[in-house]
Amino acid sequence: MRKIYILYIATISIISLIYINNTSALNYSSNVGIGFTFNPTLSVSISPSDLMIDNLIPGSTLDSNSINISVATNASYGYTLSATVGDSTHNNSNLTHSNNTNVFSSIAINSNLPSLTTDNTWGYNTSLDSGSTWSNYNGLSNSSNTALLDKDSNISSSIDFRIGAKASPVQPSGTYTNTITFTAVTKPAPITLSEAYASEGKTMINGYYTMQDMTSTICEKTEAIGAQLQVLDIRDNKLYWISKLADNHCWMTQNLDLDIVSGSTNLTSNNTDLSTNENIYTDANTVYALKGASDIYGYTYENNVATWIPERTTIIYNQLSTSTWQNSFTEPYSYDRLDNNGHLVYPDASVSQLSAEAHGLSGNYYNWSAAIASNDSTNANTSSFTVFNSICPKSWRLPINDYDILNKKYNNNSSTDHSGLISAPLYFIRAGYVDNGSLRNTGAEAVYWSSKVRGGAVAGRLLFNDAEVNLGYFTYKNSGSSIRCLAR
Repeated sequence: MRKIYILYIATISIISLIYINNTSALNYSSNVGIGFTFNPTLSVSISPSDLMIDNLIPGSTLDSNSINISVATNASYGYTLSATVGDSTHNNSNLTHSNNTNVFSSIAINSNLPSLTTDNTWGYNTSLDSGSTWSNYNGLSNSSNTALLDKDSNISSSIDFRIGAKASPVQPSGTYTNTITFTAVTKPAPITLSEAYASEGKTMINGYYTMQDMTSTICEKTEAIGAQLQVLDIRDNKLYWISKLADNHCWMTQNLDLDIVSGSTNLTSNNTDLSTNENIYTDANTVYALKGASDIYGYTYENNVATWIPERTTIIYNQLSTSTWQNSFTEPYSYDRLDNNGHLVYPDASVSQLSAEAHGLSGNYYNWSAAIASNDSTNANTSSFTVFNSICPKSWRLPINDYDILNKKYNNNSSTDHSGLISAPLYFIRAGYVDNGSLRNTGAEAVYWSSKVRGGAVAGRLLFNDAEVNLGYFTYKNSGSSIRCLAR
């Protein structure tokens, strides 16, 4: 046994030596640095290079030749061109005589050159059209740049520039000089919604920022108009596209799809647009309170947290009928539309190509009581009512007159053509509406709730179809419509 053991060990050693000496097992590596520098191009050219006022007569006004200042860049987001006056010799905005005593000072307010009333003053003027009238002159500063051009694209542009002056009858003759500096600066990429969230210290959940973390500061910081961000509603973990729009508000750009569950205590002021000042809504004479009103409106109020406890569950797609949906003016009803296989629905062919981004989803349909998160909206019966609450996520609200502004910004204020409303970046869809237990006009008509009240039976909505865009539309509160929320 001992001899066999020794032979076994020797055999293993020989094989190991052969393997180590096999050059195919050798490994060589070398590191090579890599990198590059990118700088957008930017150039400013001036022709000719000097501004001269020749033969200014004492007691009169006269302007100079004009020079052309052109800017060229490949920076995508544009540039600004500005001017300042002053140099190491003249640390002010004066045109100074060679005796260093007599000066022409920059005018303080805009003025027509022939109407200059102050002797020994000068100003500048610009024109985008060399054939225009040179009349209105302005003052230049030596302490801050004065904007001359502001462009949002990389298209080259130029301006004509000249100066004018008025001399007193006794001003000493001679040459008066200073230096004007023209500065062009490329614009950085505008701040996106994602960058604005990050700058406010917000954290992601499963890779998404949340609807509930939106703030007015985040929306104000966002400069990328029309850019999108997909965010999470923490109430049910559904994702929504949002965008900063040209009205300077941040909007949902797809329909709300929140299901309501009877008796649930999950909708609180920590995640839903519920007031914490103990009020549900007010009119001119009465404040309708949350506190102690759970039997009426469905609210509890404890430890500065408001909770809405819905009295009715959202109706599911294959259960909609006149026995499940009641055309109630005061009690909450909602409907979740899926197809017969329980799949999400894209009811509007105009946005079907966007289905992968969820803009074309129908979302849920809510009657007005559900939209304002109330089990009884009986008291919201006059146009003087102010509604505090909604089914929107926390930090978001129902529109009031906001549809009007969007129609002006994106749809040429049209009352007959809705093409701008169904296009990017708004993506409003014609999801139809629920009435008397039936889903009507899908793919043909869009109806969106607002929080405006006209009376006990009617509230404000946006309505549009192929024939009209109705911004002042008031309709019965008992039907089910779509909801878009905008940030508070």
